[in-house]
Amino acid sequence: MKRSLKSGKTAKGVSLAILQPLRHLLGAIPVPGAEAVIRILLDVVEGFDKTSRNSSTLLELENHMKFLTHLVEPLMKMDKHNISSGLKDELETLRKDVESISSNVKAKSSAGGIRRFFERENDEHDLRSFTQNLKAALDRFQLSQTLRQDQESHLRERSAAVMSLPRANSAAYNSGRENGPSSCLEGTRDSILIEIMSWLKSTESGTPPVYWLMGLAGIGKSTIAKTVAERADKNGVLSGSFFFSRSDAPLRDPLLVFPTLAFQLAQSDHEFKNIIGEAIQQDAMLGHKNPLAQFEGLILKPLGKLNLHRRTTLVILDALDECEEQGAATILQLLLSHITRLPFLRFLITSRPEPHISSVFSEARSLAKRILHDIEASVIEEDLRLYIRSELRKIVKKLELANAPDWTEEEINALVEKSGKLFIYAATSIRFIGDTRVRDPRRHLSLILNTQDRKGLKAMPYTQLDNLYMGVLRNSLSDANSEAIIERFQMVVGSIVFLREPLPLRSFAQFIQYEQDGVDTALRHLRSVIIPPSTADEAPRIYHPSFRDFITDPSRCSISEFVIVAVPDQELRHALRCFELMETFLKQDIAGISDLSLLNSEVEGLDEKVRDGLSAELQYACRYWASHLSHVVLGEKRMMEVLEGFSMRLVLMWLEAMSLIESLSGAVNVIEVARQWAISSKCEGTVITMLADARRFILAHGELIRGSALQVYHSALAFTPYDTELYKTYSKDVKSCIRVLQGAEAQWPQALSTLIGHSGAVRSVAFSPDGLWLVSGSDDCTLCLWDAVAGMHIATLKGHSKQVLSVAFSPDGLWLASGSGDCTICLWDAVLGTHMATLQSHAHQVSSVVFSPDGLWLASGSYDHTLCLWDAMLGLHIATLQGHSGPVSSVAFSPDGLQLVSGSHDGTLFLWDAMLGTHIVTLQGYSGKVSSVAFSPDGLRLASGSSGSVIHLWDAKLGVHIATLQGHSLRVTSVAFSPDGLLLASGSWDKTLHLWDAVSGAPIATLQGHSSWVSSVVFSPNGLQLASGSHGHALCLWDALPGTNIAPVQGHADGVTLAVFSPDGLRIASASHDFTLHLWDAISGMCIANLQGHAHLVSSVAFSPDGLWLASGSYD
Repeated sequence: MKRSLKSGKTAKGVSLAILQPLRHLLGAIPVPGAEAVIRILLDVVEGFDKTSRNSSTLLELENHMKFLTHLVEPLMKMDKHNISSGLKDELETLRKDVESISSNVKAKSSAGGIRRFFERENDEHDLRSFTQNLKAALDRFQLSQTLRQDQESHLRERSAAVMSLPRANSAAYNSGRENGPSSCLEGTRDSILIEIMSWLKSTESGTPPVYWLMGLAGIGKSTIAKTVAERADKNGVLSGSFFFSRSDAPLRDPLLVFPTLAFQLAQSDHEFKNIIGEAIQQDAMLGHKNPLAQFEGLILKPLGKLNLHRRTTLVILDALDECEEQGAATILQLLLSHITRLPFLRFLITSRPEPHISSVFSEARSLAKRILHDIEASVIEEDLRLYIRSELRKIVKKLELANAPDWTEEEINALVEKSGKLFIYAATSIRFIGDTRVRDPRRHLSLILNTQDRKGLKAMPYTQLDNLYMGVLRNSLSDANSEAIIERFQMVVGSIVFLREPLPLRSFAQFIQYEQDGVDTALRHLRSVIIPPSTADEAPRIYHPSFRDFITDPSRCSISEFVIVAVPDQELRHALRCFELMETFLKQDIAGISDLSLLNSEVEGLDEKVRDGLSAELQYACRYWASHLSHVVLGEKRMMEVLEGFSMRLVLMWLEAMSLIESLSGAVNVIEVARQWAISSKCEGTVITMLADARRFILAHGELIRGSALQVYHSALAFTPYDTELYKTYSKDVKSCIRVLQGAEAQWPQALSTLIGHSGAVRSVAFSPDGLWLVSGSDDCTLCLWDAVAGMHIATLKGHSKQVLSVAFSPDGLWLASGSGDCTICLWDAVLGTHMATLQSHAHQVSSVVFSPDGLWLASGSYDHTLCLWDAMLGLHIATLQGHSGPVSSVAFSPDGLQLVSGSHDGTLFLWDAMLGTHIVTLQGYSGKVSSVAFSPDGLRLASGSSGSVIHLWDAKLGVHIATLQGHSLRVTSVAFSPDGLLLASGSWDKTLHLWDAVSGAPIATLQGHSSWVSSVVFSPNGLQLASGSHGHALCLWDALPGTNIAPVQGHADGVTLAVFSPDGLRIASASHDFTLHLWDAISGMCIANLQGHAHLVSSVAFSPDGLWLASGSYD
């Protein structure tokens, strides 16, 4: 029985219920497709006015119409100009579907009109079919809308991810930055511009992908690069540009290069934007990693996913020599080594011929190179002549002179001749001649043309430029004999030169504590070499790097009063000013956020709040105080005092500020620089301990503080061990909303940090020579590179097919070697992380690899009972050393590189002549397998670890056993001497590391933290850190000399009258009422000797200057 309409509701009523909302929508939707759909449906539904026979179907139809209304009503709020093409396509598809369904209805209608269709006896089936088809069409429309909206949401999220990339916005050629390069004057530099554009447009298969434009400073490289950028951009073939500048921190920062280029590429290629957006979503720290990880994640892999059949586009890197030196070489190496994997990109790179850049280019296989000095002199002279004529005409107009000077051809030619091939000479001359304050162009031109070459220097490449700069300075500082003027020049210009980044005039004056007018006066007559700020919010900047080079080089700047030298006093002044600013202005919640629940990214108007709360000079102080501190003379009293004040009062507020100015990623390095200075300066123990705590605090809570600055006072401090100096000092003044009631730790864990990245046991670890990087080898067949300071994973190197048992850095830090269970040795480029060569000769797993001290040789030990010597540069096998009757577990070179020692499971150590490959002596003295060997830094001692849980010390020269160190309960897997030879570290199957006095053999400390047996230990090059690898997949970093108070030492039977340190600080001598002296190990607190001989209390004691003798005085 069919359902009937209640309350007398007829089909007519239903049709009216359907038509009412549809008519309401008609004309209100700004999308043609939507309106067409409604008109078609109105045409059909208006025929529903007869019987109630089809009431249930009509009710269903009414619901579908309500659903349609629900779907299209949001379109009423849209601007027709902002309708996406995707939505237009979906509506057009719906229109076609509805039109098709409706046409079927019309086809079955009689000539009397569409309403007669509903009066026929058997129309029920057709009406239901119409309704079902309409529902299916609406369902398809809804699904396509959902999918599109989901896709658009993903695109928005990926676009937001790209926008989050750290970048240098002013690096682009068209950024409009104040001191950016100008374009070539029309008609000049035509030959080189035509050559570069032809190279870019070339479709020949052998066209080099890189064009290196090289030349001296001031010859016009940047001007050419900008002109090429303009032309390429106009032709739609510019993908990105980075114009470096030494005077701008972001524009010299190698960590911003690849994120900036990736951002620019994403703006010109939506497919690329989608790909890198997804990559950043998967790894939010991608833009903050080292250049290798950035290049791989933001450039190489995303570009590899694009269609190869794309048109060639250009990337420009201008003034690469102004990037930080090691960073420039790294960027260049990465590009050149992977250029074949970037087939649709070409790179124009300009630079000076600096050694670190030239050496990398010398290895390039396919390179177009142009030395600007090689261009014919006549061509350059004509370009200079055009430029000078044009600019002199502009000077006349600019100065609006009543009696315009008549520039003669002789004068123009003379200026061209003095310019040589340096456009910066001509540009500086023009600025000097057209000085708007002096308004005497004729006199200034005469000064330039009458400048004499300094005797004996005429042939030097920058002689004319130096003479020009000297003339500018003499004229600008005509009263240079005035002590006040010289002092002002040194203060103002010296600060512009040596501050780590430019500061706006207002902040610059505040920082150097000079009146703005005084700064303006100092710069008034230097406008031809220094860009004067037009407002207080602009920074004074040097026009061209060649002036900085000149003014800081006493051999080029002949008047000593003008030479700006970064003397320690200047660095001290800047460092003290940084601390003064932080002490004065830092405070809790400096940006006025107040709401602890908000992430930094959720705070509305945070940028403005940060600008209001932290002035530019205060931000500078927070970023760069340690950079200035590192150049201050060790032990400087004022510096020691302010550093103590910082550590006791400012650490948390400084970390809040660093989070707000998005600089927290560098905070660990800043604190470490300060800690090293404090240690070397013999600061108070509490200062060193507090800085050590601050470092641990950042390592433990850095990510939390980075996301929410105010959490430094709350979550971070609350979960800091309660017996640390930092917690005890700061918890008194900070009221946290969190209290830890149970489970709080008293001290930091012994491990500085635990590095997680491997999926298998970590077999070996090694520090880079500079101590900044760490490499680990694992059972997962990979090597991992780590930032040793921040504890961050950098890259994973793949190439072995079995476990990696041993890893080693070359002495210069540029190469890595790894030995594996697959019987091979792999050589890697440590900078790029690329596989360079595979060495094969061993018949079994390679258990140990080590570079010789000079980096020329590589030694390997294997389970095939042999050692192999290799040429490390060529990867050639030199010799196989045979003698062991069991697997070789460990190999080490002596510090002079003349000897090798090998340890074996046959229970012996062999000493070898490394040059001849001959066996010298066998060291025996215990049973069990030798698992690890190490030379002391002076080459006089050897340490070996064994399967018998003990460590043996040997005299390396005599080959005799010295001592046995006992403390581990299971097999000793690894031993390592500290760089100063005073400490010995060991790792064991008992999951612990032990520290030993390497001289006396006394135990110093046991380090616990690994969850499985320790496979490898190594000291950092400065001896302050230990790294250990474990079978538990993790690496641990440790303080080799923990910054904690040592427990009171006991040994005398009566009161101690005096205690003194030895000159090297490693021994303590104490005198006592018990008639004796004691010698103590200053590091471990262990008693070394009890000296007896006096018959009464000992009242005085002193070491000889060389520390070898001790004198004592007594009441006897």
